[in-house]
Amino acid sequence: MSVKMAVGTAAVVLLLAGAARAQTGTGTGTGTTTPGTTTTTTTTTTATTPPAPPPAPTMPGVSERTPAAWVAIQRGHRAFQARDFDTALAAYREAAMSTPPLTIAHYFIGAAQRAKGSFDEAIESFRTASRLAGDSDPGLKAKALLNIAMTFEAKRDLASAREAWLEYKTWCTTHASIAGYPQIADERVAAIDAVQALDQNYEAVRQRIADRVRQAAEDAAAAAAAGGTP
Repeated sequence: MSVKMAVGTAAVVLLLAGAARAQTGTGTGTGTTTPGTTTTTTTTTTATTPPAPPPAPTMPGVSERTPAAWVAIQRGHRAFQARDFDTALAAYREAAMSTPPLTIAHYFIGAAQRAKGSFDEAIESFRTASRLAGDSDPGLKAKALLNIAMTFEAKRDLASAREAWLEYKTWCTTHASIAGYPQIADERVAAIDAVQALDQNYEAVRQRIADRVRQAAEDAAAAAAAGGTP
């Protein structure tokens, strides 16, 4: 196995290990499963894909008195479960534009965008949910911040992911009433630091190899010049 492949494999393992814990949390935190979410309980997990959206609040049942925004949210959830992300996005956006607007709709928009692989758009939607939730809904803001960090990891922007995890931790530790998991932020930051250290080590190895190749070429050229050329 080449140095680059070994480092790359180690990086993926370190980066994605613990994704299931970041997905469901530890301790006594619980939640219901949203469309498109798979709940798995293990002691050690090595993920091969970006984590799915975290559990969502229980939605009210649909009746003639159910607000139109929540009807749209449930329609979006059904589409999400069927992996029809475009239809889900349309429904979630309908809820986001309702009167009054539904802040959590932006959170679900981000989840659907991430499921489509539109990471930058998802991050902006989670940021909108975080901003609108603010102190009025610190629990939703915490979930949005956590998803920002997870999405940065999914797009392999480790520097931004590290900052986002620290922001999530700060919010959780300054809002003790919410069911946050600041210890997960510590674990993810440590994993990112380890990956970045491996990357730096590989860069040093790559530079040494390049130096040796260049030196060998220079030596060969010098030897040819000393011996003369036809």
